[in-house]
Amino acid sequence: MSTSNVTNPPVPRPDDDDDDFDLAEAMKKMRSRLGPDGKPIVPKWAMSPETLEEDMNAVPLFMRSLPSDADDAEANPELAALQSLIYDGTPEEIAENFKNQGNEMYRDGPKYYTHAVQFYTKGIDQKCADAKLNSVLYSNRAAVHFEQGNFRKCVNDCIEAIKLNQGNVKAYFRAGRAYTRLERFNEAVSALTQGLTLDANNGSMKVALEEATKKKHAAEQADAERAASAAAAAAAESQVTAAIERYGIQTATLDTHSALPSAEYASHRPTWDRETDTLTFPCLVLYPEFNQSDFITHFDVRSTFAEQLQPILDEAPAPWDPSHTYRSKDVDIFFLTFDTDANKRRLVKVGKKLSLLTVLKLPWARVVNGVVEFLVLHRTNKFCTDYVETYRKRA
Repeated sequence: MSTSNVTNPPVPRPDDDDDDFDLAEAMKKMRSRLGPDGKPIVPKWAMSPETLEEDMNAVPLFMRSLPSDADDAEANPELAALQSLIYDGTPEEIAENFKNQGNEMYRDGPKYYTHAVQFYTKGIDQKCADAKLNSVLYSNRAAVHFEQGNFRKCVNDCIEAIKLNQGNVKAYFRAGRAYTRLERFNEAVSALTQGLTLDANNGSMKVALEEATKKKHAAEQADAERAASAAAAAAAESQVTAAIERYGIQTATLDTHSALPSAEYASHRPTWDRETDTLTFPCLVLYPEFNQSDFITHFDVRSTFAEQLQPILDEAPAPWDPSHTYRSKDVDIFFLTFDTDANKRRLVKVGKKLSLLTVLKLPWARVVNGVVEFLVLHRTNKFCTDYVETYRKRA
């Protein structure tokens, strides 16, 4: 019996040449699947890559967060079925499940921290009988609060975690770090030290304790320096007060008195130098005609008005006095007498050759709120003449 050999045609492989392949036609088909914007045409049923995560979260099977509206479950049978499964089991099993879901959300990063808090809270709400599990739920929620910057909430959850399980090392660690961020360094050191008694080889705990301790010492040093500075300032103030009394100068404090022209001047106070027995006052020089002022930071009570005004008025004209009409030889010095009723104050002219101390020892003079005030008026200017006349009519 003879047999005939039948040769089958070779099966073409993907990389074999095909004489019938039309590259132009293939490109045409590919372009036909692209939209006008050059992007592939996507079927209507396909999920958008931009909203894929949001769309997937709307599918009950793939939900990564708990629905906020209870009506959602009623309108979605699949969702209702899944929710019933979530709460199927003992309180301990349900709490454990919520803890695991919270852990997953936490590991997925900051975008899911809010969901993690929700899951941990759901676990806590089960009020299961497992104290250690509840402690972990509080401690884990504290970890999320810390990452969100909610340090007080972190501390509060750690306290609850420790109440439930005094051996929860992570709760001490997280509490210590949160206390450090809140600059409550004593509590931070205490919590971290307690944590190390439970886990002496915990490297992270040691690093956190070292940081808290350094910051605690720095804060204590800063507090000590502030206290020393305050004590020195109080002592200096006491010495100034004693010098003022010894010089026979009267002072007063008025809440309604005019404020200094700028905040930078407000820090200047009367000073007294022990070695030279020099008493100085900050002094506000007023120019009513122009509604302007100058400020002398340290007016030595033994110097004269002329000595203080010559550098101010004679060396160069002030911007508000381009004609340089206000020179020391052409102006007069005036004080307002002290009275708690501003309408009863009188204008008193004093000589430029007098010392500040001579004027301040007069019975009508007061240093109000630690600052001396006097007015400078042009001797022949009509405004100044009228200004003086206005006060003269009050007398």
